[in-house]
Amino acid sequence: MKKTLLACGIVLLLVNAAVPFCPDPRGNGAAQILSAILGLVVISAALRASAPVPQIPQAAPAPVAPPPPPPRTEAEIVAFLALLQEHGRLVDFVKEDIATASDDQLGSAARVVHSGCRKVLEEYFDITPLHSAQEGAPVTLETGYDAAAHRLLGSVPDHPPYRGTLVHPGWIARSVKLPRVTGTTEQRPWPVVSPAEVQVGAV
Repeated sequence: MKKTLLACGIVLLLVNAAVPFCPDPRGNGAAQILSAILGLVVISAALRASAPVPQIPQAAPAPVAPPPPPPRTEAEIVAFLALLQEHGRLVDFVKEDIATASDDQLGSAARVVHSGCRKVLEEYFDITPLHSAQEGAPVTLETGYDAAAHRLLGSVPDHPPYRGTLVHPGWIARSVKLPRVTGTTEQRPWPVVSPAEVQVGAV
């Protein structure tokens, strides 16, 4: 392509140079201008065609990053749930459809859940009652009482003091010791709540 365009341009320039020697001078001016323009256009096109085409660099595919690990606190909560499942079968109990279970069956299962979950709760939490009074005892809440630590029931006046009866003493956590997170991987960043159990040789 480049050689052809250059040859055409040279030919047109030669024609332009030979026009003054033409026996008919009337078309000399127009032919000279036309041939000169064509020659310059062809040479310009040839030079432009010969310029290297810039190569657009191809963007490298972004590496697939592993899923980010869960926040440590949330992972510790899952690990604590795993302890409740391990010692008290809490997840099994809650996930079970108990609509058709008898009271005796529920009572037997509740003993296992209660015993195991109480053990875990006492090991990792220091939980004490908000009120030291017994249920049914009279209580007065003065102005400035801790509203977030009390739920008012019944007919409540617009302003304290509130006088009533303690229905439930409430609970408050004095300290928390969440379990250490172990056994996670990049493909499974959350702790296992309960491993799948396989009886080997039972196929």
